[in-house]
Amino acid sequence: MSPTPGPAALSSRPEQWLAERTEHAARELRECVEFDPGKRCGVPVLKGTRMSVAQLLAELGEGRSTVEVAEDFDLDAALVKRFVCGLAVCLDRTVST
Repeated sequence: MSPTPGPAALSSRPEQWLAERTEHAARELRECVEFDPGKRCGVPVLKGTRMSVAQLLAELGEGRSTVEVAEDFDLDAALVKRFVCGLAVCLDRTVST
């Protein structure tokens, strides 16, 4: 996972910083999520799995850690964390796992 660029590393203009941060988040999420009509009728899933993004978020919303979800559903824990971190970048929040 590439480090999240901080405000100092990006443009000093808030609009440019936001645009660059959003682009970074989109790159992270593209590496983690796929849409395939042959998998769950095109519902977004964690790349290389049949685990829907909605189900993953529901599990995390129930208070489970990324490690717990990865172990219980036989997922790559690093991929789950990268997905969550990509979402966190969208919301400009750090993530503890």
